[in-house]
Amino acid sequence: MTPSSQRGGGRILWTLKAVGVGIGLLALLAGNAHAPLTASTAHGTDRAFTIACVGDVMLGRGVAQALDGQWTRAFADLAPRLTSADLAFANLESPLGAEAATNVSPAYDLRAPPAASAALRSGGFDIVSLANNHALDGGAVGLAQTQAVLQASGIVSVREGEVAWPGYPVRFIAFDDSNYPLDVAAAERVVHTAAKTGAFVVVSLHWGGEYQAAPGPRQRMVAHRLSAAGADLIVGHGPHVLQPMEWVGKTLVAYSLGNFLFDQLYPMDCRWGAILWVAVRKGHIAAVWVTPTVIGTGIDQGRVILPDPETAAIIHYRLGMISRP
Repeated sequence: MTPSSQRGGGRILWTLKAVGVGIGLLALLAGNAHAPLTASTAHGTDRAFTIACVGDVMLGRGVAQALDGQWTRAFADLAPRLTSADLAFANLESPLGAEAATNVSPAYDLRAPPAASAALRSGGFDIVSLANNHALDGGAVGLAQTQAVLQASGIVSVREGEVAWPGYPVRFIAFDDSNYPLDVAAAERVVHTAAKTGAFVVVSLHWGGEYQAAPGPRQRMVAHRLSAAGADLIVGHGPHVLQPMEWVGKTLVAYSLGNFLFDQLYPMDCRWGAILWVAVRKGHIAAVWVTPTVIGTGIDQGRVILPDPETAAIIHYRLGMISRP
């Protein structure tokens, strides 16, 4: 990656040197200046690493029909990028197998076959959140089967808990604020305990109003409290559309990264997503950039592809990263 603050290749990269910011541009920067992550430091003594995060991934219903068993096509265009990250994260909204739970409407049954794990594996994902409102679409049996399938595929799953990734000083914690209101005080304690280890703390949150392009008061309240508890990065999903990113103290908050892969083709912004890249050095965010994505239609249905330049600019704008073109 190029040490710069520039546009190019469908992304915008900020290092901590890029502090001069004009009106309409949200600088995703904090702290003192540091050089961006480079290959020579990726596994050095400064413990630098890169995390790639996406929003909602759904492999059932129309996605499964479109792919027709060709699971590796789902993320083929983005896999070279995702596999370049040290850790790649997604919110998985599809239980993998088991019969539908009795309380799930067929219209909202997002289960996918166990073979769909090949999409995640070939796409380069290392860790997924199961803390969302569809985790139990296959009941408790389906949840257990999902966890087993993911483990067999070498993918770590997180559900209302904490995972320490071997070899990196990072803790992933997942919470759901959609099925039932999150016990924020309890969540604060979990985050605080993780932060005391000195690790970089990533919090995945399924929250917010569906199809809302801006975070609501509850999202902001939860973000502020978990920031104060020690979260370094909050990755939001659930609204199915993009919401802005901002700094809350030292915490980078991505309120919603939208749909990375889903079968919702309309309204148009349900097809817009992003890969959020965060370079971490010595326990702090050293650089942030975004790769805009879209869900394909027609012959590309069931796949994630790169957008045209105009759509990429709109996605950056929706995330609060550049002024409207």
